[in-house]
Amino acid sequence: MTGWLTLSRRRLLTLVGLGAIAEPAAAMADEAGSAAVTAQPEREVWKHFFAVQRVWAYIDRHSIKPGETFNLMLAQGPAEPGRRVWVEFFRIGEGEPLLVWKSPAFETKAHAAARTAAALGPGWPPALANVDTRTWPPGCYSADVVEDTTGIRDVQVVQFIVANPRRGADILVRLGTNTYQAYNSWGGHSLYPSESDTQRGQMVAFDRPCGPAFFEYDAFLVSWLEGVARRRGWRVDYASNFDVHANPLLLSRYRLVISASHDEYWSAEEFDAFEQRIFREGKATAFLGANAAYYQVRYADLNRPPKGADYGRQMVCYKTLSDPIAGRVTAREADRLATARFREGARRPETMLLGGAYQSWFDPSSGQRPAYRVASTDLPPFQGVGWAEGDIAADVVGYEWDNRDPDGDGARLHDPARSINAAIDPAAVKVLFRGEAVDSAGKPGRAEAVYYRSAAGAKVFDAGAIRWAWGLGKPGFANLKFRQFNENLIAWLLTAGR
Repeated sequence: MTGWLTLSRRRLLTLVGLGAIAEPAAAMADEAGSAAVTAQPEREVWKHFFAVQRVWAYIDRHSIKPGETFNLMLAQGPAEPGRRVWVEFFRIGEGEPLLVWKSPAFETKAHAAARTAAALGPGWPPALANVDTRTWPPGCYSADVVEDTTGIRDVQVVQFIVANPRRGADILVRLGTNTYQAYNSWGGHSLYPSESDTQRGQMVAFDRPCGPAFFEYDAFLVSWLEGVARRRGWRVDYASNFDVHANPLLLSRYRLVISASHDEYWSAEEFDAFEQRIFREGKATAFLGANAAYYQVRYADLNRPPKGADYGRQMVCYKTLSDPIAGRVTAREADRLATARFREGARRPETMLLGGAYQSWFDPSSGQRPAYRVASTDLPPFQGVGWAEGDIAADVVGYEWDNRDPDGDGARLHDPARSINAAIDPAAVKVLFRGEAVDSAGKPGRAEAVYYRSAAGAKVFDAGAIRWAWGLGKPGFANLKFRQFNENLIAWLLTAGR
């Protein structure tokens, strides 16, 4: 495998020590949804982030739309001397990333951040202003910061999307950009408790540095898909959560929409858009991960002028039906808008969208690598792969997983009395792969990758495992048969009829 997916030691320390992607043991303990605010009010919580990384950066857009420029904000550590650097921007695709633009050199500066940085952003001035991307090819991007005199490279300091100006192609991959920020503790809090702080935030900012969550899972999917698409002549576009929220009709313009590996946090408008696509438009949809559509969020713009454009630069999630919005809208509206789990109350269980839903998790550091076994081979994507029922497909179950009956009560969350959505007939949901895992509490769990066809004709596949993309490219997890099945799956989902 190429070296671009290997994190530098500095970035690895960031992930392990500061929870830039997640601190699973503490984070997932918050399922009940405490209504706490961020703690640590008396100290500058941002300073310790510079102990393991020399520079941090972020941009001011969810994705870069055609004709739109962006600003890159960058700061060095408060005790570091100024240094002359440049920034290199890469498009992520098949093989080594493509260098698209190298900035002029500039001097880094130290910038402070208030204790509100996690919720509102640090408010740094641009280090690179009005970067013009009109000639950049659409796709997923990352940027490295390179020191002029030594060549020392801080890698993957930002990740973002450059949109296709046509906004219509064969495949749209919707990345879980909300989830990246939900687990991001930069500035003092995430939407989860941390090991040092049992409280959590209820709002996080997109305008702040974020660890390279894209490279944990989604980069393997993107790199593999870019290669397959090149060979097959498919056109692939990418979108953020907010892109779909702001323009729900975006999903209608593609033959296949893929929700990527960890796409947990959605707005009500995003859920509506996927429901429209699957149950009214009858268009193919694949969830190539697990834990999708789990928590509902809404967006805010506290740093924008009152009459300014809505760019959704804060994300709110109270994780409870006692969301304060309930006191400002009707009971029916509160059922739809409360930022709790979609399945809570008589709301919108994700099984009624995906066919399966999140059950549990284990600590990734436990060393577990449960396998998916083939449960059925009678659908077209299995043809030519060489699998028989019971064969191991790949060791991709976990660290979170889905199944048809996540609560274990036999209801499978398909009971119309538990949802404002129409039910999917449980008998129509077919299990293609099964796996077993032991969760963080020592309880046996079951993972299922499922398929169903909606009454409107949509083919819907839920992989049921966040590590699914590892089977496409991660060394030690990827294999040829698994990649062949996925290529067959994409091709079949792109075709009309059964």
